[in-house]
Amino acid sequence: MLFTLLGEAIVAGGQIKEKTAVKLTYGNEVKIQASDKFAQVLFVSSKMLDEPVAWGGPIVMNTKEELNQAFSDLDQGIFLKEEIDY
Repeated sequence: MLFTLLGEAIVAGGQIKEKTAVKLTYGNEVKIQASDKFAQVLFVSSKMLDEPVAWGGPIVMNTKEELNQAFSDLDQGIFLKEEIDY
């Protein structure tokens, strides 16, 4: 995926306006070009997990049951399983 933070970008011949997210197709390379003088983009790439997705707001799990359990844990204050040092 790609998100234009500042300015506009040209990707695969299409112009992407500022503050716009786009999902890219599968491939091994992408050409990103500033459409004017300056563009700042966030580009994210990852391996495909090929797993089911159950999504609810900020939480993503594999099944609806796991999602329900996550929200229950969140309500009970036990969602985070280990201490995080800041």
